[in-house]
Amino acid sequence: MARACGVARAQASAEGWRDRAHALRWRRHRHRHAARPSVAAADATGGVGVDDEVSKMLNAPDVALARRAARAAMRVIAGNATVSIASVKHDRTVATTVDIAAQVVCREALGDAGAAFVGEETIVDGDEDALRAVSHAASRSVDDVRAALEECDGILSAPRYWCCDPLDGTKAFIEAADSGKQYVFGLARVDGERGNADVAVMIAPKWYDGCGVELVAMRGGGCFARRLDAANDAFARVRAGQPNDLSDDAVRVVISQHESWSALPLGRAGVRPKSITPLCCGSLCKYVAVALGEADIFIQHPKSNGDEYVNAWDHAAGVLCCQEAGAIVSDCHGGVLDMRGPDEERRRRFVPAGGGVVVASASIHTDVVRAYRAGLEQ
Repeated sequence: MARACGVARAQASAEGWRDRAHALRWRRHRHRHAARPSVAAADATGGVGVDDEVSKMLNAPDVALARRAARAAMRVIAGNATVSIASVKHDRTVATTVDIAAQVVCREALGDAGAAFVGEETIVDGDEDALRAVSHAASRSVDDVRAALEECDGILSAPRYWCCDPLDGTKAFIEAADSGKQYVFGLARVDGERGNADVAVMIAPKWYDGCGVELVAMRGGGCFARRLDAANDAFARVRAGQPNDLSDDAVRVVISQHESWSALPLGRAGVRPKSITPLCCGSLCKYVAVALGEADIFIQHPKSNGDEYVNAWDHAAGVLCCQEAGAIVSDCHGGVLDMRGPDEERRRRFVPAGGGVVVASASIHTDVVRAYRAGLEQ
C-alpha cells in the first residue's frame, strides 16, 4: 500500500516538478557558466574552456548545416497555426501537413550534403489534396514537395545518412494548447558503417514551461544546450546526472504517459526512484530529459505486439545527445546499440537485442540493465 501511494504521489506531482525544477535548474546552470571566463571554465579533460568547446563544435560545417536545417524546419512548425491530417500510418498514428512540410524544408536545407536522407513522413501516392496542403504549409511548389519526399529514403550504399523526425509527438503538437505536453524536432547524421550518429540536433519548443530548448551534440565533442526564449542565449555544456546506485534516493525516471510503473520491469524488480515523471509524447522528449540531467533513466520498452523493430528517427538524435552528456544507451541486454538494420529495412528501422532501448546515467547503467532483466523474469 505504501509503495502504491508513493508511486501515485510521484506521478501526481510530476507536472509541477517539471515546471518548477526545469527553469530553476537551468538558471543555476547558466549562471555558473556565464560567470566564468573561458580559461577558468576549463574542464578536467583537457584544459579547453567551455566557450572554446562550444565555438569549435558550432563552427564545424556539419553541425552548422544541421542547425540551419533544424531552424528552417522549426520556422515551418511555428508558422502554421492550422493543422490538418495528411496521412494515417501503418501503426494508426497520424502525420499532419506541418510534420511533412517541416521534413520537406529540412531536406531542402541540407542540400547536397554528401549523405542520403531518411525521413519519417510521407504521403500516400496519388493524394493530390495532401500534396497541395503540404505545399501551402511549406511555401514550396507541389513539384518541389513531391521531389523532396521522393528523396526521403535511405540509399543502402551511402556511408552516411541524415535521419529526421520533424515532429516526434504529433499528438502533443495537435493539442498545443496544453503547454505541458512535449514535442521535439530531431535530426541526426548517422554513420551507416558504424551504426551510430555523429551529429545531432534536438529542439523542444515547449520545454521549460514553453521557453524551449535546443540541444546540439557531436561525437567526441560533448552535448550543449541553450534556451530558446532569448535569441542570444549562449550554449552551455549539459551533463547527465550520476546517482551512486539504484538505491540512491536521487534517482529519477521518465516514462510514457500510458505506462504504469508497478507493471514495468524495473517496478516489478523493486526499484523505487525518487520521482517518476510521465511525459507525452514520443521518445525524443525522454532523451531530452536525460541529456539535460533532469532524469536518470528512460527505457523504450519492447512493443506489446511482438514487433522487435525500432524506428531510427525516434532515437538517433536522442542517443547521441545522451551519450555525449554522460549517459549510456544500450539494447535491453546491455549491448552496444547498433542502428544498422537488416538490408530490407536499413536506414529506417533496426532491431535492438531484447526489442527495446535502455538509457541510463553511466554510473547506474549496469544496475539498470540487471534490474530490468530481473523484472522480466518475474
